[in-house]
Amino acid sequence: MSSEHLRSQLFALLDEMNSALDQQRWRRMPGLRQQVMALFKEYEAQETSVQQLQSTRKTLHDGFSSIIARRESRATFLQEQMAEHQTKKEGMLAYSMVNLFTEQE
Repeated sequence: MSSEHLRSQLFALLDEMNSALDQQRWRRMPGLRQQVMALFKEYEAQETSVQQLQSTRKTLHDGFSSIIARRESRATFLQEQMAEHQTKKEGMLAYSMVNLFTEQE
């Protein structure tokens, strides 16, 4: 394959990673990352232009940074939601225990 074709495939995989993140398909991410890394290794071996290689590296680095930041913010949001859910559950448990004790008296 030509280096241009490999480059376009790399960017397509990066777009696919972004869409997987948008659709909350977390389990696809490691496989897609492995595909990107394998394809980049092949691209790196074929690319003769140092400038083109650096440009591709920067684009991939920026894309991965964006994905990591989005993933971390989503994880933080889910942790906050879980903490709120646990608080509400614990509140409901305490309320039901009070009702149980008042019924027994």
